[in-house]
Amino acid sequence: MEKKNYILILIIIIGLIMLLWGKELGKKEIKKDLGDYDFTIGVVEAYFRRGTIGYNVGRSSITYSYTVGGIRYMNNYDMLFYKLPSSPDVNDKFVVAYNKNDPQKSILLGDYAIKNDEDFNNFIKEGIKISF
Repeated sequence: MEKKNYILILIIIIGLIMLLWGKELGKKEIKKDLGDYDFTIGVVEAYFRRGTIGYNVGRSSITYSYTVGGIRYMNNYDMLFYKLPSSPDVNDKFVVAYNKNDPQKSILLGDYAIKNDEDFNNFIKEGIKISF
């Protein structure tokens, strides 16, 4: 192999390591932000799905709202920050984990969709596990 090919392979490997390391740091940051957490129901306000080719690759994002103690909060994040639910619609409901001491810090749990009134109670009874 030529020297160019070795350098290209080395750059790709270093890039993958940096990407994985960055995701791991993001997960640790989420765990730290949530701290002592509780659950509520969140509503999808906006969902932006970006294409798989071009400038915005992998920059899909979601905006959601939720209520804690009678106060409505809004939050958003992109798919590089945390896993998004697959193809949600506006007004879809999901379980939200929020920090009890600082409710603005939250994460929408895309694996826990709320389809009817009993879903939330059932998820809580089953013991939701947050997978980072």
